[in-house]
Amino acid sequence: MSTNGPVPGTNPYGQQPPMPPQAPVPPQQQPPMPPQGYGYPQQGYGYQQQQPVTPPQGYGHGYQQQFPGAPVPAAPPRKKNTGLIVLLVVALVVLGGAGGGAWYLLAGSTEPLWSVSSKTEWGGSSEQEVDGTWFTDKAVVQTLAGGVKAYDRATGKKLWATPLPGAGNQACVAPSGSDGGIGIVAYGASGVGGAHGKCDHVAAFDLGTGKELWHKRFKVKDEFGSGTKLALARTGEAVVVRTDLEQVALKASDGSTAWDVKKAAPKGCYPGTYTGGRNLIRLNACDGGDAFSGEKWSEASLIDPATGKARWTKRFGEDEAEIVLSSSPIVISAVGQGVDVFALDEKSGELRSKLPKITEKYYALTDDNGSPMRQAAGFGNIFLLGTSERGGEGESRTLVAYDLDTGKELWKAPAADAIQYMPLRETGGERLLVYVTEATKQPKLVEFDPKNGAMTTVAEYPEEVDKNLGVGAWPFWHKDTIYVTTVGASMSDTSYSLVALPTAT
Repeated sequence: MSTNGPVPGTNPYGQQPPMPPQAPVPPQQQPPMPPQGYGYPQQGYGYQQQQPVTPPQGYGHGYQQQFPGAPVPAAPPRKKNTGLIVLLVVALVVLGGAGGGAWYLLAGSTEPLWSVSSKTEWGGSSEQEVDGTWFTDKAVVQTLAGGVKAYDRATGKKLWATPLPGAGNQACVAPSGSDGGIGIVAYGASGVGGAHGKCDHVAAFDLGTGKELWHKRFKVKDEFGSGTKLALARTGEAVVVRTDLEQVALKASDGSTAWDVKKAAPKGCYPGTYTGGRNLIRLNACDGGDAFSGEKWSEASLIDPATGKARWTKRFGEDEAEIVLSSSPIVISAVGQGVDVFALDEKSGELRSKLPKITEKYYALTDDNGSPMRQAAGFGNIFLLGTSERGGEGESRTLVAYDLDTGKELWKAPAADAIQYMPLRETGGERLLVYVTEATKQPKLVEFDPKNGAMTTVAEYPEEVDKNLGVGAWPFWHKDTIYVTTVGASMSDTSYSLVALPTAT
């Protein structure tokens, strides 16, 4: 899931109390919404973030959940017999027409392919939710608090498990990218009582064998033991590591320096922030003169991960380019309520469209950990944003679609406090596929019509799938299978850390 993130004392999302999975929260218990619309105030590029407020439960890029219990001895993965998979397809109708064909699929309950119990090593305790779920030809690799594990994609059988270097360490950041079969994890010493501690190390793992390739320590300002977080931007072979005290670009294969980040910085600009994913995007705040009379601007650049050089740079007004919602398609914004959001052409950097003042209507929550916003995804010229509406009672979660070529809002999905829309990225197509959960209802895979937002259920899964996953579970799509992963145990008797779900696509 994000997820793309840990929750130290200065994490943008704070620490959430344990709650029953997917239970509706009474209005008086709703966590406070971020006043700026992005979950945290910023002090500028390359500086430590201020203490944030808490975003809506279940949204935001990788916030920590605290779960009761402690690790127990290792147990084999729970496996459901694939012969029990029941696809109750009621009708499949292919309609032809002058404009092409259209299909409609009605599906019944679909059993999981297999599941892994969270009551194994590194499971069932207070853990961090991170984005690091990776895939190889044979395996799905999951980053947990204590290390990384690989499972056979077909059977769920554990292939290998590698703990983090050193004793008593805990994962805090892991990008979703794993180019070259190498996974990158940031970690540090665990805090007292399962709370987050430091985040000042980075390690690389061979995803084929589980072998640790290298690890390094970085300087992190931690005057009060607050666990200041480290950011990781991963694109291809490049890994840009940023703390509040240093910034360096490394090669994922061996940890050596890839290029000089300081020399790559534009003249007159402060140290920038990097966001990885399919593209490596750098944002800079710049000052062309003295602090009082000089011209100020911000800029966005597409960076060549091999050299650190900018392929193009787009200039904006002061504080207009501060945060990356998506690195492919490239969608950037400022921090605050009522600001504009900009979509840029990936090849030229020219303005593709302006999405006017999204944050007047919705919360766009992201995390300054080097990864794109988890609940944002692009499908052709459609940009989907899983979010919450401003105003009214409760959280009012919804899914909003924008046309990237015009900037217009096309439609939004039905809003509810207990619902969660999770766009499935990297599906290899332009179908708007979204994983949806809602309290007391079956989780399901749905498809949205890009023109009007009409929702068609593709597959439904047993309600127990959602109940048995901890709060903060997130789906990943790979080769027509959905892998839902979480790092913390649910409050049910049977809890999962990973579940593989078939799709009727």
